[in-house]
Amino acid sequence: MTREEAIKLAQEEYERMRTNEINALRRREEEAVSKDGEIRMLLNARAALPMRALRLAMSNPDGAKTVSEQMREEGLTLNSQIRARLTSAGFSHDYLQMHYACPVCKDTGYTSDMPPVMCECFQKKIHVLQRDQHIVSDFESQNFDKYDENRIPDEIVYADVTQRQLTNRIRDLCMEYADAFPAVYKPNLLLTGEAGLGKTFLLSAIAERLEKRGFSPVLISAYRLLEIMREKHFHMDAPGTDFESLLACPILLIDDLGCEPMLKNITQEYLFVLINERIQKKKPIVIATNMTPVQLKERYGERIMSRICDTSVCDSVRLMGKDLRRL
Repeated sequence: MTREEAIKLAQEEYERMRTNEINALRRREEEAVSKDGEIRMLLNARAALPMRALRLAMSNPDGAKTVSEQMREEGLTLNSQIRARLTSAGFSHDYLQMHYACPVCKDTGYTSDMPPVMCECFQKKIHVLQRDQHIVSDFESQNFDKYDENRIPDEIVYADVTQRQLTNRIRDLCMEYADAFPAVYKPNLLLTGEAGLGKTFLLSAIAERLEKRGFSPVLISAYRLLEIMREKHFHMDAPGTDFESLLACPILLIDDLGCEPMLKNITQEYLFVLINERIQKKKPIVIATNMTPVQLKERYGERIMSRICDTSVCDSVRLMGKDLRRL
């Protein structure tokens, strides 16, 4: 599913939400009126205010401002009377108000019309729709709460540091990154190390923590990333592709970089575009790879490697020790 398709589905869902709430409001009005008929008269009087104001303003243009202030006062009085009647009848004071899932955009998905500005709730809905269609990984099953240091060997891997101590330190770094985002010291993070040391778990845990905090991270495997880059290459002029979604998302997490096939005119070229544009736009990237920096340079070239490992914007850490999947 492309971002454009996800936006259309989200708009349709928000339209259904508003329609359902309007119908629910009508049912609440009928229920309230059945207990107190005076409420109907007050509601009708409030509904008639805009037309009254328009007629009065047209008949006396010079007094339009006075009319507007008068109608506003009448509206406030009617609202106060409606609330009093509702509470007397056993209802909450806001029983006959629209109950929005998001009070910021009022379930429209946008906080501004000119120009259109997407609400955070709408952006998250788009992200969820794309994740449900496997554009991004389901990372909810792996999080920092499920981290079990007892599974990690307490054997020295370098100097006097054990594998458990090293992994715990890197776990703490990842937690601090996820908790501080977006106010992180360095926006990008590179996790290296051989297979089976917990890189995918830590990547998933970062994404899970970020989503829990209200952000919309995109976690994707390098192989799925290649599929999206290939799709972009052969449909270059198509608007709203998944590749554009990866360029625009708040934070991108790429797992197993280096495991994907190398396709001529695609892998290196589009990976450079993705990483370079995100860095220029100051959009964070977190990468996990089994490769060393030297191997990454040999595979992708100097221009990509210089951006991935730019120490001014990226922290790089290396996991070491035994394959945890074989213990």
